[in-house]
Amino acid sequence: MTHPVAAKGQPRKYPFINMRIADNSVLDTIEGRHSCRHCNRSRKFFCYNCYVPVGKLVNLLPVVELPLQIDIIKHKKEIDGKSTAAHAAVLAPHNVRIHTYPDIPDYRQEDGVVLIFPSATSLTVPQLFERDVRLNIDDNYGLPKGHHMGTMLRRRMDEVVGETEVIQNSRCYTFGNLPVRRAVFIDSTWNQSRSIYADERVRALRTVVLQNRLSQFWRHQRGSPRWYLATIEAIHQFVLEMHVNAWGLNAAYRGLDNLEITEGFHQLAAPLTVVASTDCEEPESPYNGQYDNLLYFFANMYDLIHKYYDHNDLISYRRPI
Repeated sequence: MTHPVAAKGQPRKYPFINMRIADNSVLDTIEGRHSCRHCNRSRKFFCYNCYVPVGKLVNLLPVVELPLQIDIIKHKKEIDGKSTAAHAAVLAPHNVRIHTYPDIPDYRQEDGVVLIFPSATSLTVPQLFERDVRLNIDDNYGLPKGHHMGTMLRRRMDEVVGETEVIQNSRCYTFGNLPVRRAVFIDSTWNQSRSIYADERVRALRTVVLQNRLSQFWRHQRGSPRWYLATIEAIHQFVLEMHVNAWGLNAAYRGLDNLEITEGFHQLAAPLTVVASTDCEEPESPYNGQYDNLLYFFANMYDLIHKYYDHNDLISYRRPI
């Protein structure tokens, strides 16, 4: 995907360059609003209550097939029209469902479910695949003594690769035998997420943390650093990490170059990088942008925001790293 105003010579790096995001210029041509076929509410691109496209987009949107199921628990105070959670449900309708707290499933009754949330016992995605990797928490993430990182996280998380790690290729993964069957995300502010995490139906789950990646979200959340991702960014990061650890990374794929993911991700992906066809996007082949269309709406809105506002003037991009 190429930035629509790249010719103007923007000094910043365009984050989505070389990603396999379908041409979303059709979104710029849509005028007015259309009725949702389910609830009859008036919407622009999709209904954020029913999670279906409206108007001519019904037959034009890309459909993303994910390797596992995604549940999003939305705080009731989250504004539906401003949340990026709906992007996932619209673009990956076969794999994503959204619940509004407290009306959620009891995940304790289901095997293979993890919660994407930082806690003192969180695992990383490579650890789910039994790689010799551990979180570096020697200094309690820089928190004062007695503070719990699950309720007062302010530092980025680093991973340490074991000196004796040898990548084993003996296990053949498919969409049906991944170490995770369902991943749960909390769509809320950081303070709101803590109240949801206190619910036993959620708190009983194993927790997983993602590799650090700078958010490209334009909305500022007070007190949050740049690596607090929007929900759709976090889902993309998680399925990306799952895919790379299961099936590797296509050496020809350049879509990660400007995403500003921590160097630790690239170090862990290096032994899993393989030479493959530049056009290969089969579901269980090395990662070559198979889930990039999750950012279809997100990238378009990013472009729209940057047509009207200077990147360096937006407070969201001036948050501490």
